[in-house]
Amino acid sequence: MSDQALALPAHPALADSARERLRARLRGRPADPPWSRLALLGVALLAAVLMLWGLTVNGYANTYYASAVYADSHSWSAFLYNALDLSRYVSIDKTPLSIWMMALSARVFGFSSFAMLLPDALCGVASVVVLHDAVRRTLGPRAAILAALMLALTPVTVLMSRFNNPDALLVLLLVCSAWATVRAIETGRTRHLLLAGLLVGLAFNTKMLQAYLVLPALALAYLYAGPGRARRRLTQLVGAGALTFAVSAAWVGAMMLIPAAQRPYVGDTLHNSWWELIFEANGLNRVGSSGAGGVGGPGGFGGGQGVLRLLDAQVGGQIAWLLPFAALGLLVGLWVRRRTPRTDPARAAYVLWGLWALVHVAVFSLALTLFHPYYTSALAPAVAVLAAGGLLALWDRVRVSRLAAATLALALVATALLSTSLLDRTPAFVPWLRWLVPAVAFGCAAALLVWRARAHALVLVLALAAVLAGPVAYSLATVGRSVTGGNPKAGPAAIESGLLSGAPGRGGTAIAGGFPAAGGPRLFGGARGGVSSGSPGGLGLPGVAAGGGGA
Repeated sequence: MSDQALALPAHPALADSARERLRARLRGRPADPPWSRLALLGVALLAAVLMLWGLTVNGYANTYYASAVYADSHSWSAFLYNALDLSRYVSIDKTPLSIWMMALSARVFGFSSFAMLLPDALCGVASVVVLHDAVRRTLGPRAAILAALMLALTPVTVLMSRFNNPDALLVLLLVCSAWATVRAIETGRTRHLLLAGLLVGLAFNTKMLQAYLVLPALALAYLYAGPGRARRRLTQLVGAGALTFAVSAAWVGAMMLIPAAQRPYVGDTLHNSWWELIFEANGLNRVGSSGAGGVGGPGGFGGGQGVLRLLDAQVGGQIAWLLPFAALGLLVGLWVRRRTPRTDPARAAYVLWGLWALVHVAVFSLALTLFHPYYTSALAPAVAVLAAGGLLALWDRVRVSRLAAATLALALVATALLSTSLLDRTPAFVPWLRWLVPAVAFGCAAALLVWRARAHALVLVLALAAVLAGPVAYSLATVGRSVTGGNPKAGPAAIESGLLSGAPGRGGTAIAGGFPAAGGPRLFGGARGGVSSGSPGGLGLPGVAAGGGGA
């Protein structure tokens, strides 16, 4: 019998079913507009290009953390102990989850710049997608697409998604915890709130106390807007909080049960204690009037403390572009939803992301003396959501409200002036943007005021272009250059050249000749004792300038 005779005929119904499933995936949920899924795919693709294109241009980025990834990818014992070196002499200055993620990638692909940085880039893309779904469930598909786009184009988000500091994983875990809280507000199910607690605990195992800055936002949003009786909601929150602290303490507690002589010395501490690292070196020592050696003061890592810190020369270009719209968005969103039921998901979203933003702004601006500009990557999701929600809430009311038109026009002008100020700090970088952005923004503002009743969608598109032009330019500049060291900054090369930089970052180890091959030499040695990874040259090893991670 011939092969042709044995061939089974294709079943038209199966082919039609496969095409229908593909069409349904591209179409998205029936309740969403037809364009929403394709728009999400476009934003996710844009994020992937920004975060993956030429990824290895950063080399080993922060070589302090790269040293730990190298050691942990070659020794399971070093992996378990979160060691900085193959000899397990000293640990890094952070809890281990981010290093574990990169070390596992290096075990799969072999240790290299790409293998180390790939997980962080994927975390950045995932944060954009998860944020979209969290916003879609509360503020709708238009705000979801716009918030995802704004997050993907935020310079500090692009920077940390191409770097090996813990921040990319931290942001992903925190955005996922917000998504789980939104689901808990939708359903009232304890499992969603427990998931949020678990994710914050994992975030603590990524970057310690910074993870807890979102707890007031998550807890108060659910306590205020969650379904059911207040007593039940409070009980659920207690259970979720207990899980958060149990997960947070699991690895650190296990390390502290091991005799000090049998584990690596805890970096950046005087008494070889993880609790000291968490609550003192990376906690109270960064808060107050002096900080660590006063480097948080004027001219330091992130400029001096004060309400305008996020706008200053050190930090502004990383995160400040959308702050006017975010502040306005919070006020407008709460006002517009003021008469809705307690469980209104949109108002719950403004409470959640508004508290998220306010806590981070207060801590970053007023509390921390030792502050790095890239910390603001944790603020970026809230800024994106509030800016997107506020812009659309005003646009939807422009044709029926003179106040809405005037407010939106004022926000456009304020954002354009801020963008011009930020761009003016690097006058040789795309100088034409400094006049194009205000020209477009002022034109759109005039159109809103004069032709309010006939405002066309083109005005909204041009307004978005004016709002996003600055962060797009800084993000593209970040992709196009090599960023290394302990205090990375997004934007053009002038940002790192010393024109805007204050005190140098806390290092990042510089290893002469690159990293050794598998089974390479011990990086650190000598007697144990008050090792501080933040003391350059303190280990005295040839070819290695030791420095802390700076995070």
